[in-house]
Amino acid sequence: MMKRLFFWKQPAEEGRKAADPGESSALLTGDALQDAQSLEILLDTIAEVSANIDLDKVLEDIVDKSLEVSDAERSLLLLGGSADELEVKIARSKDGSSLDRDIIYSKTLVRKCLDVGHAERSVVQSDQEALELGQSVYNLKLRAVLCAPLQVKGRTHGVIYVDSKAVRREFSSRDQALFSALSHQLAVAIENARLYSDSLQKVRLEKDFEIAKRIQQHLLSPVPANLPMLDLALRFSARDEASGDTYDFIPLSEGRLIVMIGDVTGHGVGAALLTHAAQAAMRSYFELVDDLTDVAQRLNNRLVDSVETGNFMSVLLLAIDTKKRTLHYVNGGHPSLILVRNGEIQEFEKTGMVMGVVGEQEYPSEGPIELQVGDTLFVRTDGVDETMNPERDLFGSERLNDLLTTVSGESADEVLSMVEKATAKHARGVEQDDDLTMIAIKILEQ
Repeated sequence: MMKRLFFWKQPAEEGRKAADPGESSALLTGDALQDAQSLEILLDTIAEVSANIDLDKVLEDIVDKSLEVSDAERSLLLLGGSADELEVKIARSKDGSSLDRDIIYSKTLVRKCLDVGHAERSVVQSDQEALELGQSVYNLKLRAVLCAPLQVKGRTHGVIYVDSKAVRREFSSRDQALFSALSHQLAVAIENARLYSDSLQKVRLEKDFEIAKRIQQHLLSPVPANLPMLDLALRFSARDEASGDTYDFIPLSEGRLIVMIGDVTGHGVGAALLTHAAQAAMRSYFELVDDLTDVAQRLNNRLVDSVETGNFMSVLLLAIDTKKRTLHYVNGGHPSLILVRNGEIQEFEKTGMVMGVVGEQEYPSEGPIELQVGDTLFVRTDGVDETMNPERDLFGSERLNDLLTTVSGESADEVLSMVEKATAKHARGVEQDDDLTMIAIKILEQ
């Protein structure tokens, strides 16, 4: 609903008297003509600037309007949350040309207007006054300076600043009041434009997450069904829309199966993209060679060349020969492989460091490990062990091992269900920070 503004019109004599800039600091001076002009400038500027939701355009409009309102020679928009953080975003001269962002201005007056929280002006009438406002004012021979903070809801966005060397130009108290009123509306416009920009960014991120999630769901392998002598089960849970965990099942010739599980530092879209790259590279290597050590070394070198410093990936590769009932494995910095046999636990530890840190590393393969009917192989990412309860106590490998000693008669899927229930009971509703993946493999009769 449109609001109507009503102003009391003073008699002409009083209006002319109040119009003296030196006698009033209010926006409305009582002079009907001046007040009408002030309101027109203010309302037109608010309407024009606030109608735009593009942040960059809003900032440009602010500078242009400040020049138009003040009739100054230069206008600067400085953005930042405090005086020490301010940076010149836009600087223009009266003719509309852009100025160097390293431009010199009165930092003293800028700091003062932020400290007091309202518009400040200065009319320089002597070299001494110029020096008191700062060396920059003196060096530039500025005659008039006016600035106002861009603040809304207790948040500082920056400062709008104008100045002039012209002897004829002095910023009046009316200019100051108009600039002050204007600056608040400009701050609102910035806030609205930023909120809109943030909302667009959020939508884009959500869309990116959804795309990454779909890509990940498409690339991650389904659990192979009806494999001779093997019962496999999987649990995969991403804490974000996309996961830094990955896994793969790659059937080879003569009844052999490659099982891979990996974990990239972090989670979300960036980590998911890296896991996809590693998974694709590994699959291409296994098309050329089927030696675990060779593939692991190739994968590490690939990650060293492509991963940013500080990021890395843990990888566990299993090669199961169903005909010979043997297992070989390579473990590059990943949680241990667990073999459950007749209620007892065997852990097979790392054979090399995490991948993507140092090139030309060796990743020796361990094996053959003899497998027996009824054996259960269990692999996981660290999200299982690091499941945390409200007291910040981790589920840990000891609880996991104690649980796994009881699963000898269970199917692969039942094993994972038991671990799922145990970790959920331990967490007691606490939202976890890490992705979680686990695979169980049960050795069956021929």
